[in-house]
Amino acid sequence: MEIFWCDNCNTPVIKQKYISDLGNLNEKAEENPYIDIEDEITDWILKNNKYYLYDVFLNIKDEIQNMLLNNKNKKHIKNFIENNYSIDNDFLEFIYRYLDFKLNDQNDGHVNDYQCPKCNKEVEYIGRDIRPVFIEERIMLSVLLDDDFINKNLWKGTGNRYIEDGDSLNISKKELYNINDIYEKAEEIRKRIENNEREIDFSNFIDVNKKHFKYLDKNAQDFIEDVSTIFADRMEVVSFSGGKDSTVVSDLVTRALTTNNILHVFGDTTLEFPFTYEYVERLKNKNVRPPFLSVDTSDQSFKELANKFGPPSRVMRWCCSIFKTGPIGSLFRDITEDNNILTYYGVRRSESNSRKDYDKISKSPKISKQLVVSPIIDWNDVDVWLYLLKRNIDFNKAYRVGFNRVGCWCCPNNSKWSEFLSKIYMPEKAKNWKEFLVNFAKKIGKPDPIEYIESGNWKARQGGQGLDTSEVLLDSEPCGLGEHSKHYDLKKPIDDSLYEFFKPFGIINKEVGNKLLGEVYILNPKTDDIMFKLQGRKGTKELKVIISNHMKNIPRLFQQIECQLRKFQSCIGCSACENVCPYDAINVRDEEMIKETDGLYKYEINENKCTHCKKCIAYFHKGCLVTKSMIDY
Repeated sequence: MEIFWCDNCNTPVIKQKYISDLGNLNEKAEENPYIDIEDEITDWILKNNKYYLYDVFLNIKDEIQNMLLNNKNKKHIKNFIENNYSIDNDFLEFIYRYLDFKLNDQNDGHVNDYQCPKCNKEVEYIGRDIRPVFIEERIMLSVLLDDDFINKNLWKGTGNRYIEDGDSLNISKKELYNINDIYEKAEEIRKRIENNEREIDFSNFIDVNKKHFKYLDKNAQDFIEDVSTIFADRMEVVSFSGGKDSTVVSDLVTRALTTNNILHVFGDTTLEFPFTYEYVERLKNKNVRPPFLSVDTSDQSFKELANKFGPPSRVMRWCCSIFKTGPIGSLFRDITEDNNILTYYGVRRSESNSRKDYDKISKSPKISKQLVVSPIIDWNDVDVWLYLLKRNIDFNKAYRVGFNRVGCWCCPNNSKWSEFLSKIYMPEKAKNWKEFLVNFAKKIGKPDPIEYIESGNWKARQGGQGLDTSEVLLDSEPCGLGEHSKHYDLKKPIDDSLYEFFKPFGIINKEVGNKLLGEVYILNPKTDDIMFKLQGRKGTKELKVIISNHMKNIPRLFQQIECQLRKFQSCIGCSACENVCPYDAINVRDEEMIKETDGLYKYEINENKCTHCKKCIAYFHKGCLVTKSMIDY
């Protein structure tokens, strides 16, 4: 992406790198940053009426990813594909090109000889991305820096760099962050914004870049139409976060499919910006709008969980599974029954390094029944804003006051800039959160709690240092019941719910063993051979595990067994395991449901659905999300 400044039109110019004006036509992904290999494949599949091939492509993508993770070279991967898949040469070419994209970084330097598409005057390069600065953010800068920013032609480039008339402004973020009376100034800022009636005119920007908008718009809509046709057997859903990207995707999907009936799922984490809740309510109150379904929020308390195993960090964001993907996955299971889901997401590669390798169509790593489609994955911030401004779409006010991204107000991925803005627009939440973090830092024995929090070091926290990790630790020792046997001292008394965690291994047989000793046999689901047995009386905390001598890789089997024992000890009902299971065999219930109904366990596995794939065992480090959060790596 390259952004230029036209002095004549006095506005940013987006460089157009594509050949045609009206869509991909004969262009290829190697020639155009707004074309993905998925665009070409969906187009080819439709023209050749071979819809089944996309499932083949998804499977091959998984194989390629796994082989690349294992450092396999291009020759090895191509040989594997040729030996294991029978594919015609035209489609094989797409596979190999996809492999090349994964192997090569696509670097692109900027040029200096570009002309404005409207006036044909030469323009100056100003950066890789840019976004508009709205009146609310200008008011804030005017108050904090005692200058007039309202009447400037102001934009914001990468790295929170302000740009006026194409030139960078010398605004020190450090100076802003260190303002002493920030809460007093914040009150003045909010009052001035409340009384403001002025808007900034972006019509020049829209007009100069109208050709670019036309291209983006048509290309995205064509892609959505193609995907909807290929995966017509799936239930279509828009994942709506309340952010600018999901707002654009919502509008694109509605227009491309010519319907307002596509279900929009709002994953309310209970920790969203207040601006986000206001925006969602505005949308719900519109006369013409798609159906909105808010996800039932977790019955867990964020503060209580953060006290128990520490605030989420960039290394370990346990909050996403408990407050977002867990509830969303449960909702999808409720509304779709046995159907698969096609979810349109507003994910973009340019958002972060962790997303730069995302595919335009991919299987969800967290919700097994979901296929994720990202129509704007190749867009940049400037593309999103051009679309919103051109279409005159209502959007989240958080962007108007200066936030670059929206989400949870306490997210460890929030930047220093976001934390600064929170003091102005969410002062009580900002104060309370800082107080909580400082108290946590004291609790885990940090010598300088204030410095630990203000430096942002808490965001890099991992493991359970300073926390009570007794529930996730296992005490074990060899026992004399056999060559491959261990004795475990559990933190929780044995009851029937323990055996639910062992259903992924095989068939649970409670009839054969010695009932006085509480013996339960785990049988091979194919041969009925004894794999191992559990020995422990109900109500006690002592458990013996004896593995049969004929079993292979016994150390690994013990590791898997211990994963399930940790899960038994520390399960908080987060639903992460439910979402991992590709066969909907796991059911995690909240405490209220268990109290109301006799005979139900918190964690239950349907043996009629379970295929013993063990994905629920292997997905999380040491067994489960709680353990992953609290055991040091």
